[in-house]
Amino acid sequence: MKTIYMKFQTILAGCLSLGIMTASAAPVETQSKIKEVMVYATGAMVTRTAKVNVKSGVTEVKIPLLTPLLEQNSVQVGVKGGNVVLSSISYDVEVPGQKQIGNEVATLTKRANVLRDSIDMLQGRSEVLDRERDLVLKSNNIGGDNGFTAPTLQGVASYVRNDLNEIIKLQYGYQKQMKKYQDELTLNEQKVNLLYDKQMEPMSFLLVKLESPTASNCELEINYFVKNAAWMPFYEARIARNDTKLHLVQKAYVSQATKEKWNNVQVKLSQNDPSVSNEKPELGRYVVPDGRYYERPTHTNDNGNPYVKVMGVVRDWRGPLKGALITCDDDDRKTQSDENGYYELLVPVYNDVNFSYSGYHSTSCKAKGQNVMIRNVRMESGSSKVSDSNIDQHFVNYIGQHRVSLAKSAMSSDMESNIPQMVIRNSVATIGGKNTIPDDGADHEVVVKDMSVDAEYNYYAVPKLSKDVYLVASIPNWKRLDLLDGTVKLFLNNMYMGESFINARQTEDTLNLSIGKDKDLAVDRKDMRTYSSKNLIKTSDKIEREWMITVKNNKTESVKVTVEDQFPVSTVDDIKVVLVDNGGAEVDEKEGKLTWKLNLKPGEKKELKFSYSVKSKRSDITVE
Repeated sequence: MKTIYMKFQTILAGCLSLGIMTASAAPVETQSKIKEVMVYATGAMVTRTAKVNVKSGVTEVKIPLLTPLLEQNSVQVGVKGGNVVLSSISYDVEVPGQKQIGNEVATLTKRANVLRDSIDMLQGRSEVLDRERDLVLKSNNIGGDNGFTAPTLQGVASYVRNDLNEIIKLQYGYQKQMKKYQDELTLNEQKVNLLYDKQMEPMSFLLVKLESPTASNCELEINYFVKNAAWMPFYEARIARNDTKLHLVQKAYVSQATKEKWNNVQVKLSQNDPSVSNEKPELGRYVVPDGRYYERPTHTNDNGNPYVKVMGVVRDWRGPLKGALITCDDDDRKTQSDENGYYELLVPVYNDVNFSYSGYHSTSCKAKGQNVMIRNVRMESGSSKVSDSNIDQHFVNYIGQHRVSLAKSAMSSDMESNIPQMVIRNSVATIGGKNTIPDDGADHEVVVKDMSVDAEYNYYAVPKLSKDVYLVASIPNWKRLDLLDGTVKLFLNNMYMGESFINARQTEDTLNLSIGKDKDLAVDRKDMRTYSSKNLIKTSDKIEREWMITVKNNKTESVKVTVEDQFPVSTVDDIKVVLVDNGGAEVDEKEGKLTWKLNLKPGEKKELKFSYSVKSKRSDITVE
């Protein structure tokens, strides 16, 4: 008998253990931290890490406080450490401060009711005083037909006056107190609106199921893509007197409005743009003689979320409404608001969401946005008002308006190792080169590379187009610097000279940066003679031009100056151009370009002359 009892005890214990293992335990909530952000031309890939203590069997982990703007289909979770296997991932949206907001609203609503009752009581007292004042003013027949003696009348007047003064004094006090209560009530209403419209920020969370044969520790790495981020390169070029090196600093404007804090994180920049299709183009048929091109249909993949979670609060002027009915037009989904007026309903995107409550007119709104949409509804007698707090707002900033167009390849590799990347290091001393990019949509400057490069400085003049001489820095073998398209802010001896531009797609081996004008160098161009002649048989017209260029060095040191000018180039047979005198310049016959490379000593002046003739049977040509 004892043996049977012990067996029964063992079986019962086993059943209880099995029941405990299979019971649906509450998820283990663990916080995650942003470790790294890869910012693209449009959007960013965020990498988070979270440490988890896993029990034997199945452990469900909740990872809260993620941006509600993430793209659900981009979420990836990896497991590091321990003998842990990832079982499933699910996504949802919540308002983390919903309970706190409900408590604060309840306190404010209770105080609002007290204020309204106090105002009603004071209003009632004021109305009683109005009636009393009317009685006092209508007591003109109190003396009867015989009237009063003078002393008696004087006493009655004094009594009435005192009574009226007391009424006026009391009414003034009531009005003053009612105004104070009304001001507090208005402020109370503003606080409630702020709680509903500003502080009800929804956040995403992930539910991750992990399986492990034994209890162990592991680390989760969460990756997801979010659109509201961008970056744009630019440069600072600094030149100092008598320094052959050019100090070139590659920087970037980085901005984000992802509703997440990028505090002290590793930031990387990628030239890749995930918004551009990776599908290679497919040639269709090109049919002659009609010249029509028939495009071959390309594969499109719409990864947008077909559902949106609509959430918010339903209330009237007195406070939250419990039991308001929220329904969807094209679906059987419905819900009711709770005691705090809060509701949430997952509906198909672009469907109408309807709000109704007994004694109020119904209203509706259209479900739209990315993942989540906030709609706070204030219902009033005879009408309803929907206040918007849509978190998926348009992302407008400097980058969106002034972005430099980068070369976009029709083909790109899916391998991240093939995407050109640059690790940012901040010019401000921070721990481990981490960066902080606030969630404000504004542009924040970060340093990408700080380079000291060899450069040759020369002066260039194009007197036909400008009477100024320009300082130009030439950087040989610039391709090794791995530069991108971008504007360049120029500084000469710590003086801001303006902006130039780096065209990283040019094919020349030398990169030229125009620094600015130098007033110590002068250049001038004069027309020496202009005449036309016709031969005796009048078969052709001939025009001859002669120009003189004067260049002077007003500096105290020698300089190199390159001067450029031109002569006409004919593209038809009946117009003949002859370069009569090239003035010692290098000649490019194809482009009609003349180039002089001068070495000018301090105070030296040089004159350059060149001439050309144009012969044609046409009488309507104009030659400069």
